[in-house]
Amino acid sequence: MTADAACVTCGDPIAEGRRYCSNACRQRAYRERNSARGDSPSSSAVPTPLDTFVGRRAELAALARLAGERLVSLVGPAGAGKTRLAAQHAARRADRVWWTALAPASDVDQAIHHAVGAHPLPGRSAREAVIAEVGQHRRPLLVLDNCEHLLASSADAVQDLLEGCPRLRVLVTSREPLRLAGEQVFAVGELELPPADADVAEAVRHDAVVLFRDRAVSVDRSFEVDASNVADVVAVCRSLDGMPLAIELAARRVPVLSPAEIAARLNTSLAVLAGGPRSVDDRHRTLRAAIGWSYDLLPPREQAASRRLAVLGAPFDLGVASAVCGVPDALDLLTGLERKSLLVANRTGGHTTFRQLESVRLYCHERAVESDDISLVADRVVEWVCSVVEPEISSFFPAPPIVLRLDRHVGLVELAAARTAETGDWSRHALTIVATAWTSTPRGPRGAPAELLHRALSRPLPPAYRSVLAVLAAMHHRLRGGWHATRRFATESLAIERAGAGRPGTTARALEVLASAEAHIGDAALARRLFDEAAALLRDSGDKLALAIVLNSYGWTLVQHGEPEPAAPLVTEALALTRLFGLPHMLNPVLHTAGAIALARGNRAEAVEVFREGLVVGSEHPVDQYYDLEGLALALVGMGSDDERALSLLTAASAVRTRYDLRAEPYWQDLLDEARAVCRDRLPAARLRAAESTGERMSLAQAISYGLTTQPVAGDAEGAISARERHVATLVAEGLTNRQIGQRLGISPHTVARHVIHARSKLGLRSRAQLAVWAGRRAT
Repeated sequence: MTADAACVTCGDPIAEGRRYCSNACRQRAYRERNSARGDSPSSSAVPTPLDTFVGRRAELAALARLAGERLVSLVGPAGAGKTRLAAQHAARRADRVWWTALAPASDVDQAIHHAVGAHPLPGRSAREAVIAEVGQHRRPLLVLDNCEHLLASSADAVQDLLEGCPRLRVLVTSREPLRLAGEQVFAVGELELPPADADVAEAVRHDAVVLFRDRAVSVDRSFEVDASNVADVVAVCRSLDGMPLAIELAARRVPVLSPAEIAARLNTSLAVLAGGPRSVDDRHRTLRAAIGWSYDLLPPREQAASRRLAVLGAPFDLGVASAVCGVPDALDLLTGLERKSLLVANRTGGHTTFRQLESVRLYCHERAVESDDISLVADRVVEWVCSVVEPEISSFFPAPPIVLRLDRHVGLVELAAARTAETGDWSRHALTIVATAWTSTPRGPRGAPAELLHRALSRPLPPAYRSVLAVLAAMHHRLRGGWHATRRFATESLAIERAGAGRPGTTARALEVLASAEAHIGDAALARRLFDEAAALLRDSGDKLALAIVLNSYGWTLVQHGEPEPAAPLVTEALALTRLFGLPHMLNPVLHTAGAIALARGNRAEAVEVFREGLVVGSEHPVDQYYDLEGLALALVGMGSDDERALSLLTAASAVRTRYDLRAEPYWQDLLDEARAVCRDRLPAARLRAAESTGERMSLAQAISYGLTTQPVAGDAEGAISARERHVATLVAEGLTNRQIGQRLGISPHTVARHVIHARSKLGLRSRAQLAVWAGRRAT
């Protein structure tokens, strides 16, 4: 017998390893437990909401697979639906479940003791009493809901309970993990979101829209998602990042606001996200209160970081966060905020960026306004952008890592440009416009708009900055066929460089742009001398990437003037240099020139391969690829192998040129016009209209995928696939996923995938996008 062994009923000393001193005490404990279960406190009951539970099928299945884990923590931001998911999971259990609501609690041990209904033990703590009670059950589950404000004490209690009760499982909901050994962290994020352009049939197959519809109908029985409002409902769900609480609160405004009006108000304020049911706790009646609960738990440094990062309104990396937060290294700040579900990390291409959920950002932005952080952040963003651009200002072209960094932060470049214009800081404004011109995104062509360049050049600027802006304006007009403006701006830049700036990089750039203008509207001999001077400058400076660009420009100019043979060695050298040093979108124009030389020499098969390589390497910036589509079409027409494909590609590329006002050079335009004329002569009227219609309806991504098809589809290939495979292909063309196709046809997604693979194989297609294009053509 030991001094601390006692009967759990009466407290009398007992032998080690026993729980009761007699059978009478055992029976008494049994009766007391039964009585306690009949009158268990309300906090121990699993919540049973009155409204419907929407979605989360995949999450519930994943939680079921974690049934053997001792500790699972549902972690997510405010309003993600952690409590509802935990309740839904716990309600499916047949064994004893205790639910502990910690939001109103200040003492974890007492809250658990009350929920479990454990009886006080003489000389023992509340935690020991809980262990004694829980240990009597075969497969108990303890749920601790909303631990974030009592994280340390919750972790301590869970550790002891798991060690003292070998059969116990614990399910935790919190905005950050407990960080215990063996803890399985289960992230609870957004509901499934439809694409922005989803129609009604597509939208209502996604959980976010279903939730909006369900909650809207609960307050307005006449509401339905239809063609008139589906775009706005989808916009609301997407702008709220698919967060359930936010969507519910927005939907409850339907009696007084249309979905369009709700979407408009969400851009600037959280006020619309209020008015939850009276039955829920105060934190969930408004989204501001829910997020404020998390914000108020942060230490001052993390509160300040949250406010300042919210001003950015765009994803950011560690370097930007450090600059905005005013610290040498913001790693610890970002780690803390991400752990507390106030930041979302996105990892792509080996690079990590961070963003705030829009609802979190709006809340923190309100706090930033109150704390007068807006101007501070804008000024720090300006400093960051200028620190990136200034070291590269004298280069022919900025280093590839600089371009990539600016590409990732286009939104911050725009913020810096607006701030410097607002404050009249014209020198730094010039640097932000240079940054704008250097950036490129999949949404549009590279370069700053003409109005930004012209407006910046109208301000007083240091000569070095004016020279760079002038040559960027010249490049802008060259791309759009404005040769006189190109020559005027390039001449101004070159004059500044010759007058004293003397920077090889910017001088060579001005020479190259001026040379291309002279070749088109001036002196061809002068153009050659300017090209030669630019190349010599860059060979002397050792800038091989810039040299490649000049050599390619020189070669392309010669090709346009009917001289492909002298152009070939220039472009061969440019291609070798660009493969070693360039970015994919820099390699793109060099491949185009190489393909144009192959066409001029009559090597159409070689041209096909070169232009297809251009489509592959330019995938990061697809807007650059309209030239490759056109070149590939010219080669196909010359080979006479697939006029329909060629005409579709020409039509799709023409749409890109029209959208962005990108005009082809006269030489190239003549080739395009001739190819279209050939197609119109050789194709029957019906197939001609079908090919043009296909090109008009294709997105740029679809046109690129179509162009990469390695073999033309034979005229009778449709007969090679089954009726079911043709039906599946038609649904693929409508943009449906395998799961959605399976739901429509009453088959499994696995069977759909098999039909897609078989259809592609029989038709000689390499991708799902190519199958969609093929089916779209047959539907015309």
